[in-house]
Amino acid sequence: MRGTIFTVLAAALWLAACDMPASDLAGASTGSKPPLEKVSLAGGAVVVDGPEGYCIDPETSRSRNGQGVAVIASCYILSGGKAGYNVPPVIVTVTVGPKDPGGAVPDPAALAKAAGAPLLGAYEDDGLTLAHLGSGGDKMLSEGDQRYWRGAFLQGGHMVGLALYAPEGDAMAGRDGARMLGQVRDFIVRASP
Repeated sequence: MRGTIFTVLAAALWLAACDMPASDLAGASTGSKPPLEKVSLAGGAVVVDGPEGYCIDPETSRSRNGQGVAVIASCYILSGGKAGYNVPPVIVTVTVGPKDPGGAVPDPAALAKAAGAPLLGAYEDDGLTLAHLGSGGDKMLSEGDQRYWRGAFLQGGHMVGLALYAPEGDAMAGRDGARMLGQVRDFIVRASP
């Protein structure tokens, strides 16, 4: 029962963080603060580090009370063309829930249910669960694809939720998005204590 309650609470947290208005997610392209290579969340228990060419948006990333949210996007876009190079223009949100040593990673069907979206595909490997969802991605990214990805894994006793939003028709809205989220998870695992 505790695992089910945690899964529902964690899903609500992910949805709240991952459903920030697109204007908040896009606000970083103003370049008012330089993009970050890494950011520590949940008191340093989870370190978010993006794949090559991707940085952390300092404007929309937050950490408090053992939880946190970070937004990963193109370094080139976040810096207003001052750093990085062209990479696929996706937005990845990373949400870290409170520490719960007994937490269990939800399955793809639970991620789809929490998002209220149809499940197009599922992937589970080495502690990472991914759900390819059929609606809602266009609400997060201007001219975004309806399809998007959500994922979850455990790191340092914290549930980490992932979401990837891509432009309409972009390969990242399809299979390439699963690979990208796998890379994001791998970078987080390597960077975290």
